[in-house]
Amino acid sequence: MLGSVYENDLFNEHRIMCSPKIHGRIVEVMPAGQYNVAQPIAVVETSNGKKHNISMSHFWPVRNPRPVAEKLAGATPLLTG
Repeated sequence: MLGSVYENDLFNEHRIMCSPKIHGRIVEVMPAGQYNVAQPIAVVETSNGKKHNISMSHFWPVRNPRPVAEKLAGATPLLTG
């Protein structure tokens, strides 16, 4: 969690999160003001020097499937009894 802002009467606190795959140091924080959820509010620099803009809204998968070369078809039905 990078911080929080007031959202509305229904949700008093909007927590600003960073993707779990992005780690590094915060190099820039935007000044206080009115921002929408798509505008960047901070910039994070990773260890390889790449910079990522952080906004108030993110979309990342909740679950990543297990990596497999191919899915084999079932030869016999599963007996659970």
